[in-house]
Amino acid sequence: MTSFELNEAIADGTIAELIRVAEARQVKALSKIADIVCGRAGIRLILVAGGSAAGKTTTATRLCTQIRVNGRAAYHLSTDDYFVGDARNPRDANGELDYEHVDCVDIPALAADVNALLRGETVGVRKFDFVHHVPLAPVRTVSLPKGGFVVLEGIHALNPRLTQGIPDATKYRVLVEPRPSLDVFGGIVPKPSEARFLRRLVRDNQFRKMSPSVTVRLWPKVLAGEEKWIRPFCGNADLTFDSYLVYELAVLKPYAGGLLERARRELGDVREVTNMIRLLSAVESTGSAYVPGDSIIRETIGGSQLEY
Repeated sequence: MTSFELNEAIADGTIAELIRVAEARQVKALSKIADIVCGRAGIRLILVAGGSAAGKTTTATRLCTQIRVNGRAAYHLSTDDYFVGDARNPRDANGELDYEHVDCVDIPALAADVNALLRGETVGVRKFDFVHHVPLAPVRTVSLPKGGFVVLEGIHALNPRLTQGIPDATKYRVLVEPRPSLDVFGGIVPKPSEARFLRRLVRDNQFRKMSPSVTVRLWPKVLAGEEKWIRPFCGNADLTFDSYLVYELAVLKPYAGGLLERARRELGDVREVTNMIRLLSAVESTGSAYVPGDSIIRETIGGSQLEY
């Protein structure tokens, strides 16, 4: 699809159907993954990984739903909820907090809980406070019925350190990556990293109270961390799930436009900012009324009906 066709759909009112089809395509892909894992004897642990703002959380949550459609139990566990917090967080060579490092995760605690769930034991549900960067004490417990799946999601989920001691035959690995398919400016398609940057810019401001300038300054570190900690394990994935939605630029534009302009005023002509302003100029804005409550984009703009 081209940006011209997307703009036409917004203008003539067919954007609602376009959104429905795009969302249904993702549901169909998730249903196929659920069919695969439920149809293979021995699989118990589904690992869902990807870069920042790839849509991992929504993908994992919706995958659990599709597994339940198959009559099996599934529990979504996020590695983010096992972050150690700033007091224990690793630092880089400059002494700054390195949020991409695998040791941001309390690996022993995570491994213990995953193994306990797979054995049918009860564990405390952890949560992490992203505003104050501290782990929260568990306030409820959960257990998994016999034959159920643990869906472990996070940027480091494919790193074998997180699941040491669990047989590979029990694992199924899913890489989540937005693969933009919107033709902008006659042949220019946004890069996956640009799609994720725009999502993260909006999400950080919406849910983590972070200014756009901070997100922009952190982004090169995020990409460098992904090259070091994520890319080496991407080749181990059994399947790649495309989390891109062809309409998302138009929905994100009203949220991101002002944030990008603010970042440009504060930081000057940073490449990531000027590129995204140019890309957004090719599409018209559309509201979020037709975006389903379980859409990946809801993870970015809010209004999700899912519990994360």
